[in-house]
Amino acid sequence: MAILIATASFAIPRNVKFFPFFGASRKFIQMRVWSFDFSKDRIDYPRRPYCPFRHFCVFLNGEVPDKVLAERAYLRKRVDELEFAMDFSTDQVKKLNARIEELETDKKILETELLQAKQAPFASKSKEEEEEVADKTPKKKRGAPYGHQGHWRETPKHIDETVDVYLDKCPHCGNENISPCNHTTEHIQEDIKDGKVKNTLYIHSFFWCPTCKEIVHGTGEGEIPNAMIGPEIRAIVAFLRYEIKISYDDIPRILKELFNFKVTPGAIVSFDNKTRRKSKPLYDALKDMLPRTSSINVDETGWKDDGFLAWLWTFINKGIAFYHIDKHRSIEVIRAHLGELYAGIIGSDFLSSYNPIGTFAKQKCFAHLLREIKKLEEDERLNSEGNIFLANLKKLLQDAILLHAEYSILHLDIWRGRKKQILKSFKKLYRTPLSHKECETLRKRLKKHKKEIFTFLNFPELINPTNNIAETGLGNCVLFRKLTFVTRSENGKKNVSILMTIIQTAKLKLLSPTAVLKTFITKGLTVELAKQFGLPSAMPLAP
Repeated sequence: MAILIATASFAIPRNVKFFPFFGASRKFIQMRVWSFDFSKDRIDYPRRPYCPFRHFCVFLNGEVPDKVLAERAYLRKRVDELEFAMDFSTDQVKKLNARIEELETDKKILETELLQAKQAPFASKSKEEEEEVADKTPKKKRGAPYGHQGHWRETPKHIDETVDVYLDKCPHCGNENISPCNHTTEHIQEDIKDGKVKNTLYIHSFFWCPTCKEIVHGTGEGEIPNAMIGPEIRAIVAFLRYEIKISYDDIPRILKELFNFKVTPGAIVSFDNKTRRKSKPLYDALKDMLPRTSSINVDETGWKDDGFLAWLWTFINKGIAFYHIDKHRSIEVIRAHLGELYAGIIGSDFLSSYNPIGTFAKQKCFAHLLREIKKLEEDERLNSEGNIFLANLKKLLQDAILLHAEYSILHLDIWRGRKKQILKSFKKLYRTPLSHKECETLRKRLKKHKKEIFTFLNFPELINPTNNIAETGLGNCVLFRKLTFVTRSENGKKNVSILMTIIQTAKLKLLSPTAVLKTFITKGLTVELAKQFGLPSAMPLAP
């Protein structure tokens, strides 16, 4: 009788560290078969095959097989240990990265809270906080207590001139058949004339208009109805405030010292509000003209409105200087003033808000490029390749500016030849990659805006190579911002936008800003003033 005993074969994964079967091989347990024949006197054990190369194996380059197997076993054990260490380290790295992200988020939150805490003493409260405080604070009627004696401007005791105000026709319908009434009214107004304070008495006669069926009266020359201070003072105050950039507290000192004229800062604020309302029709008309211009330069600067960040925008060319304060710095502000598709040329810097706007053409500012070149030339890490690139680009820009200045001097064929050479050199310049990181960034920017760099050479009479006209237009606003601490109300924001627009546009039209403001204060937007500002003849005039 014979008995066969066999062992199974098992494949063991590499990550198994221990296998409890009689020291079996890690990867595979070979089949072993024992044959037992109990009918014989002895048992035949399986014999190991004889190998003549067991001490020097020709298949292992002369190595001893037992030694090779021992080294293999050691290396496999070492690999298992290292894999375990790597798995453990990978798990730890993942946990640490998650912790770093959590700490970075907490850091940003704390930095934001710290910044808000630092700005809190200088910024006004939000509307919700103000309403909450207002609800907790007992309401009190504004002004003096009941029965308190009122205060108003004293009536001048000396009259320098008396003016009788008559009417030849109705000021509303133009009817000349008007009948005089039996009563009159007097109105005293203080103003400055020829550098001296002048008190004028206006005597108004009343008339009956049968067409309008009401009593009417006229307004004297240079008179503001129901106002004790005349238009000359109001125009001077607006000019001092928005052109000379004088504060509300200092303007009364100037008027007292130069003209011996007394006025309070609160009255000056009221002057600005009324002048702005009179000037708004022209402001709206100029805004409507912006989309119809052939070219416009746009720029913006930071502003603070009631303690919160805002932006003061300017849209300017040779005939219009338009200002607008907005809390946004996005493309929506540009579209609100120039429309979805602007048919002219926009001159600007490289702010990304100008990129999506649809337009006939764009011109990027050379001054920004030259300033960036100067900054890169001072970099100590600049290599020879970058230095050559910056030198060639700088010379190319300067040659283009010089060619634009010589447009009216050079013969047209010569001018076009030089223009063609500049464009050819520019194409070669932006197509060559650079190793210097900052120079390569500048080259990619030039390549991205390649159609917006030399637009001024295609339209030399419409646009300039720089955006200096817009930056200069903002210079006055920047000084105003630093000296007057900007605006704190909606009325203040409108006053700056409208009155600066009127004054700067009048200067571009070679008009006297004070004379223009005086006309607005007394008559509003007249036909003559509309012609001087280049408005369409069908433009509705102010009442």
